[in-house]
Amino acid sequence: MNSNNNLKSGQKALSMQVLILAVVIVIIACIGLFIQKSSTSTIFNKGFKNYQRSTELLKDINSVTSNIYKIKNMVASGQDAQEIKKLSDQQIQTMTKDVDVVKKALESDLTDEQKKFYQAISDNMAAYQQATSQVIRLAPQGTGAAYLSVSDEKREAITQLLTQLLEYESGLGEEAYNSSGTIFYIVVAILIILLIACVALIPSFIKKMIASSVVEPLEETSGVLREYAGGKYSRSLTWEADDAIGDLVQSVNTLRSKMSASPAPAQAQKAATPEPAAAPAEEKGKSLSDMVKKAPEPAKDGTKAASPAKKAIDKLQDI
Repeated sequence: MNSNNNLKSGQKALSMQVLILAVVIVIIACIGLFIQKSSTSTIFNKGFKNYQRSTELLKDINSVTSNIYKIKNMVASGQDAQEIKKLSDQQIQTMTKDVDVVKKALESDLTDEQKKFYQAISDNMAAYQQATSQVIRLAPQGTGAAYLSVSDEKREAITQLLTQLLEYESGLGEEAYNSSGTIFYIVVAILIILLIACVALIPSFIKKMIASSVVEPLEETSGVLREYAGGKYSRSLTWEADDAIGDLVQSVNTLRSKMSASPAPAQAQKAATPEPAAAPAEEKGKSLSDMVKKAPEPAKDGTKAASPAKKAIDKLQDI
């Protein structure tokens, strides 16, 4: 009997196996969550945030171009010079801000394709800022038409680049979203497979533990008890573990000790006891003679009938 397969060690092994499965499930779930977080960050940074930046640049370019024509109309209509100056300063600030945004974008984590777009936008933005600033400066004098032509040309180039960039960034966001969804379904599928494995394996672990720690020791104990019932006491059980099976083994070994030390059964003693020897014929004759002698004398009429019987008994005694 292998005491290594005791109940306590079996329970520990079962608990360890279940714990390992649980840890694997938790680890995969955590990995899935981290991947989802990374995918969400990618969608926000490469999709929404970049798309928002490109949209803001496109809106500013169109706004500055519109306000340039507004400034020229204000000058032509003779409106307040302070209002014209205020609006002109706002356009210069907007263009300066946009140039800084493009420079920061080039320094950020962009794909190679995005960097190509932003580098082209930066080159055109510098020329656009320079030409537009000249248009604003010369507007009160009613000149600067040549600069306005350059400004419009650069604006169209920037608008086209930003439109293409928006399409590209929209595709990046959609790709990141699809990748996130795929990873989500993969993680869910793995978790479902692990749960099914748990449902299938845990009963198998329990069955194996019961077979090795309970069924096999009980079968061996039953076989030993059958041997004891047949009068064979040579075999004993060994179980070092301190559990219910150990208590049973100790009880069986105690029973063996008592049964092997007890005297032979009563039937064996009765069979071994010799039967008393038959009484000799002489004693039989004497006893019969005594019986005849002790018997009451018959009536006078039976005296002759008793004499032959007595003579026969006397002959048996002589023999």
